[in-house]
Order: sequence, then C-alpha cells, then structure tokens
Amino acid sequence: MSAPARAALAALAWMAALLLAGCAHRPPEPLTPTAPSVNPAAPVVEPHHASGNYLLTTDLKVSQAQPPARTRGRSRRPPPATLRLAFQPTAAPDATATSSTQLTATINLPGYTRAPPGRTGQTAVWWPLPGDSVVVHFVSPRGDGLMDLRGLLQADTLSGEIWYTSSTTGNVFQMGTFRGVKQKS
Repeated sequence: MSAPARAALAALAWMAALLLAGCAHRPPEPLTPTAPSVNPAAPVVEPHHASGNYLLTTDLKVSQAQPPARTRGRSRRPPPATLRLAFQPTAAPDATATSSTQLTATINLPGYTRAPPGRTGQTAVWWPLPGDSVVVHFVSPRGDGLMDLRGLLQADTLSGEIWYTSSTTGNVFQMGTFRGVKQKS
C-alpha cells in the first residue's frame, strides 16, 4: 500500500473514532409531551357553568363532498355544527369513558355524527376535568370508533382538539381542532 493510501486510511479511521466518541458521550434526551398534563389539584369546571348550547367551528375535513340538499327548487345549507351540554346525569353511562361523572350531551358535526330521525344531533356524554377542561365523548357515525372533543372552557368559549380512537386497532389520533361559543338563551 502506498504512503498516500495509508495516510488516507489512517485519517478515515481517526474520523470514525471521533464520530463514535462524539455520539457515545450522552444518550438522547427523552421527548417532551406536546400536550400539557392536567394538574389534578386544579379546580374542576363546574358542570352548571359549562352546560348550555354552543355553536362550533372546526377544521375537520369532510372526506366526501356532499351536494347541497335541495328544497323546493333552492339549495339548503347543511345544519351548523352544534354542541349541547346538559346539567343532567346520563341514564346510560358509557363504559369506555374515563370518568364516573357522566352528563348528557347532544352533538352535531356534519359528516362526523349521525342523528336519529327527527333529532338534530347525536347523543353523547360529557364530563368535567381539573383545570377547566371538558371532554365530550361519542360513537363515530359508522360505529367503528369513539370520538372525543377535549377542550378548555374560558368564560363562554370552549376550545380544544378532536380525537378519534379506532375500535378495531385501538389507535388514537388527533383529527382536528374546534372552538365553541356558548349561545345566550
């Protein structure tokens, strides 16, 4: 082997040793959670304060374009996204819910809920959490999973994230965000 080839090989070996030593000096730091954890000592939102009717806006994408419904020659707008949180315990508690305090709710998210005939929304349950947080829990319209609205109540505005849990795989992912403004009665 020629002298220049030995020098290049020695330099390459030296750089490899430096690279390995540089990577081995400390382990990677653990990932920090993106969502803040709930402080269990924080006060829980009072159900009577959170209860009411909310007009929702979301950033959910509708998977299939729905043609507008026609009523006597003119198109009709789809119903708005709404949420009603009642101050009344649910008659049939949801066994998959993470709280024993479950109150009744009605939700209408066009494309993501299915109301029974004659109703304007789908039945759901909700419960308060520490730190002025609220969870609204309901079955997806195809029955293949569960959806949650997880939000923070500030004055008359409820805002947060929309999550989906698959019944078949158990996978959980965030679908989007929402903002609900309480309507005056």
